[in-house]
This record gives sequence, C-alpha cells and structure tokens, in this order.
Amino acid sequence: MPDSPVSAASDPSAGPDLPPRFPGLSAAMVVAVGGFDPGGGAGVVRDLLTARTLGARVRLVPTAWTAQSPRTGVRSVEPRQPAALAAALGEALDRSPPETAVKLGMMPDQAAARAVLEALRGFAGPVVFDPVLGASSGGALYAGEPKELLALAARATLVTPNAGEAQRLTGEQVADLDGAAHAGGVLLAAGARAVLIKGGHLAGDQAVDLLITPEGTRAFAAPRLAGPSVRGTGCALATAIAVALGGGQSLAEAVGGAKSWLHQALQEAVPVEDEWHLS
Repeated sequence: MPDSPVSAASDPSAGPDLPPRFPGLSAAMVVAVGGFDPGGGAGVVRDLLTARTLGARVRLVPTAWTAQSPRTGVRSVEPRQPAALAAALGEALDRSPPETAVKLGMMPDQAAARAVLEALRGFAGPVVFDPVLGASSGGALYAGEPKELLALAARATLVTPNAGEAQRLTGEQVADLDGAAHAGGVLLAAGARAVLIKGGHLAGDQAVDLLITPEGTRAFAAPRLAGPSVRGTGCALATAIAVALGGGQSLAEAVGGAKSWLHQALQEAVPVEDEWHLS
C-alpha cells in the first residue's frame, strides 16, 4: 500500500519551472485518443494544441463526436464504431516512431474502451489515461458504469483522474488528500500501475496532485491561482505528461514538468466566447 500523502506544501519533486516547450523532446510523438469537443477547449483538439506547443508531433484518433457548449452542457454524444476506432488507432501506432506515447481521453462507452484496449495489444510505449466521465459544463460523456474503465486503467502507464473521477471509479470518498491517497491505493489494487489524482477540485491554498505508485506517494503542489475556471486543463496535463514520457523522461520528471508547465499556461489563459481556454 502506498505511503501516506506528504504535506500540501510545495514539494521539490515537482521539478523545475519549464519554458513553454519541453527542451530536447521534439522527437516525441503523441497519439491522442479521445472525444471531439466542437469548442476546441478540451478533447483531442486540446491534445493537439498541447502536444504541438510542447514540440511534439501528434496523431489524432477520435472516439466520439460530441455536441456541447458552456451554456447547455452535453447535448449529444455520437460514438465511433468500435471496429473503425480500433483500426484507426492500430494504423496510427503502426506509422509512429519508437519515441511514441499514447494519451487516452474520453471513451463514450465500454465498447470503445474494449476496442482501444485491443488496439493497444503489442504497443510497448507509455500510455497515459485521463478517464473523462463528464463535461465541466455538465452532462455525461461516458455511457456506463465507471468501473468498466478499470481494465483500460490497468493497461495504462499512468491514470490521471480528478477527485470526482477517482471517487466514481473506486466508490471511495475523495474529499481531501487522505481520501485521494486511499482511492489511489484502491486503483493500484485494481491493477493500475500508477495513479495521479489531480487536486484542483479539493480545498486549500495549494493545488496538490498526488502521484501514487507501488513505491509510495509523492505530492506535486503549486499555488492555487485566482480567476475563472479554465477548460481542458485535465486533457492538457495528461498530454504534457505523455509528451515527456515519450521523450524519455521518468514518471516523476514527467509529472513534475507537466504540472509546472500547466501552472504557467494557466496564467496565460484567454477568453473564448463564454469560457476560458489555455492559449
């Protein structure tokens, strides 16, 4: 079982501040698998923008087309046919260089998750899974029981739920760092190799993410920023981690560098219609 979480104070394991691009990682390729958000603030569009900003090449494999807006939330989800999804992901992986990581986002249903799992058979590179269950503006994006995604979480190098997603995946209460650490342990017991529970929705002056592995628990903290909620931060963080892992960084280095980059990017967010996006 992982150690208890460390203090919410800033932890040196968070790594150094980074410029808007990860130095030396331009060879990395990210295959981004997830939903299409028509506003471009989240989903595979945000994955594309993040990977390009960080100097990586990217291929996109949509799992579903959504209709959603900040005013109405999710109005519809149109899943891609599982066979077509598996074929598209398989082709993307076949055409990718050795320095490739896969970033998984929204799965519309269990059939899509199974198709992705099958297409990943034989892929030896890092896989980062952000288990998106609903839109920040409201409405479900996954049609099924969250625990159905545990098999995909077990396939990933790292799974990155926020507090609410961790709670729904495990059935455990996640109201503070102790609850987050416990839920992370439950996910490890269910087969996950490593878990990063994002603490943006937890209370406190610091935004603390917990990296839970079989070796223990590490906290990555940054001062909480005042201002409006920014869309797509979970997508961006997971993609940034995938970029770093594809470029050869260790898990702790990738998480710390990605969080430092995101903290800087949040300070440069821009208004887009009725919401705020990373620039």
